[in-house]
Amino acid sequence: MHNRPEARRVVPRWRTSIITAQTDEAKTTKPAVRRDLSEEVALKEREFTSHCSVPIASELMFLASEAGLADVARKAANVIIANEEKIGGRQLVKTAKKILGTDAEERVQASGADFVKEARKHLLADYRNPVLLMDVARALTVEQHEKSALRYVRAAVAMAPQSRFVVRAAARYYLHIGEHEIAHDLLRSTPLLKSDPWIQASEIAVATVRGRTSSLVKQNLRRLLDEKRIGGDQSELASALATVEYLNGGDKKAKQLFQKALLHPNDNSLAQAEWAASKLRLIVNDDALRTPLSYEANSHNAYRKLQIEEAISHALAWVDDEPFGSRSHDALCYLYSLDGQYERAQKAVEAAIKVDGKESFHLRLNLLFAKIQNGDLDDAFDQLIVLARLPEARTHSTQLLANAGALAYAAGELEYARDYYERSIRIAKAKNLPEIEALARAFYARCATIAGDPNASAIVSESAAKVQHLPSAGAIYVVRSLVGDGVRGRLDATASQRVRKRQWTWDMASNTLNSVE
Repeated sequence: MHNRPEARRVVPRWRTSIITAQTDEAKTTKPAVRRDLSEEVALKEREFTSHCSVPIASELMFLASEAGLADVARKAANVIIANEEKIGGRQLVKTAKKILGTDAEERVQASGADFVKEARKHLLADYRNPVLLMDVARALTVEQHEKSALRYVRAAVAMAPQSRFVVRAAARYYLHIGEHEIAHDLLRSTPLLKSDPWIQASEIAVATVRGRTSSLVKQNLRRLLDEKRIGGDQSELASALATVEYLNGGDKKAKQLFQKALLHPNDNSLAQAEWAASKLRLIVNDDALRTPLSYEANSHNAYRKLQIEEAISHALAWVDDEPFGSRSHDALCYLYSLDGQYERAQKAVEAAIKVDGKESFHLRLNLLFAKIQNGDLDDAFDQLIVLARLPEARTHSTQLLANAGALAYAAGELEYARDYYERSIRIAKAKNLPEIEALARAFYARCATIAGDPNASAIVSESAAKVQHLPSAGAIYVVRSLVGDGVRGRLDATASQRVRKRQWTWDMASNTLNSVE
């Protein structure tokens, strides 16, 4: 079992338009120098007249308010109030009522209708609604109908190439289906790229996904470093730049930029800071963690504090918030495995594979581990051999050998188990993979204890001594539970479930696994 290996990026979230309209992303970016907004208001007002939706009304309301055009702002606010019961949050409605000068109590209810079915009815009457088109695309993507979603995405982008919501959501869709170049080209081609920090943040992040450095990095890096404080509209941009610096070894600048991003974070920039917090020694305080929709960040923060039950709770909310993404399901699998909830871990990784649309080697390794712990040993043995013969096996040799150790322990083959785990740890050290080494040591100790290995006490003691110096909160959590509680009462019952259903030829497995070193 291991945590997701790749670096996190500040790629845009993709939520429904109703939810997005309540976030800072829907607000018009404030310029560094006061400028005449009349032309921008006129353009947004024409868009509002053609497509009278809540997100567009929200943008117009904030823009007109900033420009001092009270009548236009009130017109947009009236649309928000008219859709009050469809909006899932209070702040946008509260702002609209403040503009209108009303003090009525808000009543917020979520719609339970079949969204795609109802939306299609509206689109039959008027197809030129790019925001609704993107919402339909998202609903279809959640249901894993990505190909059906594509025509809605294309239509929305064609109609609204200057809509921040549409462009960022479309970019996220293309990333989801693996079309990274299309996502990048979309962001680079929008006119918004010149001035919109939200689009700039997304372009920088997607460039790193493609293994490139955006041309926007140089022109924005010094500017943000020189700023004493930045607003919420530039939080994602600061986090995206910080990530580039961090990945290139510029820890000092990365830390400065993350600290600026944390002044007024949104959930995405907060999650990015949380991802880098341990290595950069960032302080993520309670005020930041109260940022709306910050399920991912709170889950990771609780994990770092070894509050695994709380981390699981936030991860479940993250899954609900981002159901089409594999990262949330994969994180949930990892947390369940740390807590010994292997049946739930298996369901979570199976969900990750389902929404990912492909069985990545990383996910297949985690599924293998869950099957071993759940007693599905025959299938696990077969899958171990299959994985060991794949080209990626050498890259993942440490995790593969650790899984072999777990399987050997489950089968009662103690000598094989020790050999595989110790080889895994040795390779992790040689490759300078301290987090993987820590997890290998931790699960070595747990599996040895469960299997009743006579050497378990020594293995646990060595793991306890080592993991405190290795960068894995998960490993510390596993080992501390062994040291603190001793051998738990369920060990005999667990061990009895690890009974082989057939005789295996471990010589064959050893010969195959030798090739991955």
